[in-house]
Amino acid sequence: MESIVQVLLVLAALSALFQMSQWSLVVRIVAASLLGLVAYGTYPWIIEQSTGQLNIWLNDTVKMQNLAVVQVTEALIFILIDLALIKKYFGQKVRKSLQMASYFPGVLLLAVVLYLQMLCFYAFSTIDFDSLGTYFAMGLAVLVFAGPLCVRWIIPENYLRMELRYILNFGQILGGIVITVFCQGLAYPQQQSPFEWSPLVIILAIAITTILAGWIGSRLIKRSKFQWKY
Repeated sequence: MESIVQVLLVLAALSALFQMSQWSLVVRIVAASLLGLVAYGTYPWIIEQSTGQLNIWLNDTVKMQNLAVVQVTEALIFILIDLALIKKYFGQKVRKSLQMASYFPGVLLLAVVLYLQMLCFYAFSTIDFDSLGTYFAMGLAVLVFAGPLCVRWIIPENYLRMELRYILNFGQILGGIVITVFCQGLAYPQQQSPFEWSPLVIILAIAITTILAGWIGSRLIKRSKFQWKY
């Protein structure tokens, strides 16, 4: 389970970097400062945790299934945003709300920060916790500011970065389904049935409903434009 969660968090981090590469300098500075403050403010809670507690969370079926639902829902939202940004890049009109939604970094980015912070504190436990918390917050702020610049230098085409993020989002959806299925092999202490269908049904229902709504909406828009023209 830990390996699967790590892969999903890596995908979420890469997705955030591609997204931030579209932001202006001022927005990146604000985001770097806010994430640095969040990391520094949460380090007292981090030092109270342990690897044992982390393993308990990873083997908690309820938490992992909730993570899968959040993962899939967030990925679907980002797919909608990416499609809107690609349309805007090629000169098509996009709703203002979707353009503003491109500044939403996602909930899983906080999970990435907390998980990296845990690994950092476990690996460098000999360093003073206050200093380590400060170093991590400063390093995270620099990474959030400089990381998108590196992505823009490697892939200068805006639409290509959004298309790659589009693929990463599909990977997150697949990972969420894998987590849900994998959780069925874990222990359910207060459950009679060994297989819980509801999380998988929720994920599939969200995915199918979103895709179906987008398809119906596109057909209605095309039909209304055709009638207006003729």
